[in-house]
Amino acid sequence: MRPKKGATVSTPLDWKEVKKGLHPSQFDIHTIPKRIAKIGDIFKPVLGRGVDIMKCLKKMEG
Repeated sequence: MRPKKGATVSTPLDWKEVKKGLHPSQFDIHTIPKRIAKIGDIFKPVLGRGVDIMKCLKKMEG
């Protein structure tokens, strides 16, 4: 999110949403919470379980 009136929010889209008439202004701090409530977080499957950062740090220490 950007601290500017009318600023858009970056959000993943489903391919079926990418069509003529799509405009970034459709996605802002007011519309994104409703979008997530309706369709869920479509990026979640990409992220998987996440990373255990403490485990990574321990490996780096040697």
